Amino acid sequence: MIAGTFDTLSEAWYYAIREIYNNGLLVETEYGIKAKCVNGMLLEIKNPVQVWHKKDPFCSKERIEFYKKQFKRESAGKHGFEYTYIDRLVNYEGFDQLKWMSEQLQKNRYESKRIQAITWMPKVDCMKKEDQPCFQRIWVFPHRNNKLDVHIHYRSWDMFKAFEANLIAFQELVKDELIGPTDFMLGTLRCIGDNVHIYEDDFQAAEEVLRP
Repeated sequence: MIAGTFDTLSEAWYYAIREIYNNGLLVETEYGIKAKCVNGMLLEIKNPVQVWHKKDPFCSKERIEFYKKQFKRESAGKHGFEYTYIDRLVNYEGFDQLKWMSEQLQKNRYESKRIQAITWMPKVDCMKKEDQPCFQRIWVFPHRNNKLDVHIHYRSWDMFKAFEANLIAFQELVKDELIGPTDFMLGTLRCIGDNVHIYEDDFQAAEEVLRP
């Protein structure tokens, strides 16, 4: 497990790219291309403001807005895909997990370890060869000082293209669904990736980012 604590999202992204590119294992992926990867990474972000690294070539205002819209409740079931993360979170076999999480926070279940939502549906995802959800779980810990720690868990994460945009969109989701309806404030954000990677078609761009 590679782990680090950072003040900002952009610092965490740069650290992750450096570790994966310099020390990651070179593997053949099931997509038929190579990637450098690390199995097990935990990034703790103390002040997760919605600002991305100036060298991130895949972050722009337009791309961020696109990601944010995909995490809005009103967009569930309207993307034309088989599923989206928001679909699984608000309609998991007919159950609205985000609404349930919000209700638990409104009941002031301080220091509860049981407030989470998941995306993996075994009867669906175990039957498919690919396109299972990369994002697996959101878990929160409500402190008595009304700070809400948030854990975002991915089984597979393209750190170069998607990390910062994903996390900014998730912050918007947390604000809309969990903080807005309650008295909580966002505390520490922790991001867990089972397999974090950079695909070979991004190696040159990663080198440019890491160049002093």
